[in-house]
Amino acid sequence: MRHAIIILAHKNLEQLCHLVEYFSRDCYVFIHLDTKFRLSHDERERLRAFPQVVKVCQRFNVHWGGYSILRCEMYMLREVLRRCDAEYVHLISGQDYPMKPLEEFLLFFEQHRDKDCMQYVHLPQPGWEQNTFRRFSYFFPYDCFRDSRRAGRKIHKIINFQRRHNLRRPLPTTFEHLYGCSQWFSITRTSTQMLVNYTRRHPWLYWRMWMTFAPEETYPATVLANLKGGRDILFTNFRFIRWKLENGNRPANLGTEHLRMLMEGNYAFVRKIEMPVSRGLISLIDRYFVYDNQPLHPMPCGGWDYDGYSAYTYDPMLLKAVVALCKQTDTESVVDAGCGCGMYVAMLREQGIAATGFDANPYVEELSARLLPNDEEPCVQADLLDEELETDSGFDLVICHDVLPYIPADKTVAALSNLARLSGRYILLSWREQPTTSALTMACHTEQDITATMESNGYKAEKKLTQMLANVEKAGALRFMVYENENEEMK
Repeated sequence: MRHAIIILAHKNLEQLCHLVEYFSRDCYVFIHLDTKFRLSHDERERLRAFPQVVKVCQRFNVHWGGYSILRCEMYMLREVLRRCDAEYVHLISGQDYPMKPLEEFLLFFEQHRDKDCMQYVHLPQPGWEQNTFRRFSYFFPYDCFRDSRRAGRKIHKIINFQRRHNLRRPLPTTFEHLYGCSQWFSITRTSTQMLVNYTRRHPWLYWRMWMTFAPEETYPATVLANLKGGRDILFTNFRFIRWKLENGNRPANLGTEHLRMLMEGNYAFVRKIEMPVSRGLISLIDRYFVYDNQPLHPMPCGGWDYDGYSAYTYDPMLLKAVVALCKQTDTESVVDAGCGCGMYVAMLREQGIAATGFDANPYVEELSARLLPNDEEPCVQADLLDEELETDSGFDLVICHDVLPYIPADKTVAALSNLARLSGRYILLSWREQPTTSALTMACHTEQDITATMESNGYKAEKKLTQMLANVEKAGALRFMVYENENEEMK
């Protein structure tokens, strides 16, 4: 499947070229440069020289919040349909950046090839303008100002004037329902054609978007959601955007401190990338995600010698279950035994739970430090099979998630014994009961064998607490069980 990538850019040629380089296979790239973006002939030719680039143009003077953005988008969508055979269309900005290797990006959208990925909501909606139709009700003349972002105070006065004199515009009535959406989306060619054809044949709603605030955030969703009845539209655009004022902008200009947040979801793109704030983050994304070639070397103890993040999985459902478990049992201290890159430790700390972790990976301290605030202690290197493993802490909860399958089968008893000595109250275990097709050698275990070993160490299966992990177990290939210290049960 071929993809069309529409990039709306207004600054930073080097950053734009770096973005274009990513789409090196099975992609057609269409670039619109804001007319305020001053480039020399040679600089424009540098963009056109990329073999994947089909079109570079500077047609519109784009103003934030104005009708000009929607005009620009619709023009570029028409150009995609006219000039290439792409089956899928992605609209991004020059301040977006991919979060997956290109091969995974292509496969990801191949799996969603018949779906539109558009984050939209029905209007009015509490999260949009205090549950009002404010953006439709007044004239917002952003396109009339040279610098629309700095014209906010003047426009605010204009809106107040209209409000005082009851100069309200009638709401669009073309469709019974109005929708709001993120400006950035990924949609099929069929939906692109549907949007373009509707605009050409029934232009009234498109014209009505003139002087509507940020019409690119309402027009595409309103047309497609009404015409398709919500069918084949996913309520996400697979883009990470942090809607907080950080690093001088809202949405936030992303920095290295946001790395963990980017890893929490299954994102295709992240934004906003702003230099020099984002330079360190882009280096990490390139190294560990987009161009990830970090080798993974299994160690005799079952751990990995691995300077990377991608091989470690993160399940938000598991985090939610662990947090609920901690609240249910009044847990104050947690250790993640075999913590990988330290993702769960970072997330538990964010939830106010005193968590720490260790892993046999010699890179664990460096990896986990990037996911934690600078003043917090990172995870440490330690081998779960080490006979001299420090076990005097007596943690309320010991988590050992997806670790047992990688430990040599003849070392399982030793590992479980060390876990028992680490814990003062509860142990959360997960393991595989069925073999997998993984290239790594993994051991399978039965509940009976694990439970028997745990009972020999003074721990009994706790069925009620285990039930809190039922949804996590159903979603994956792992068996989960919570074990309770028998001395704790007698208290």
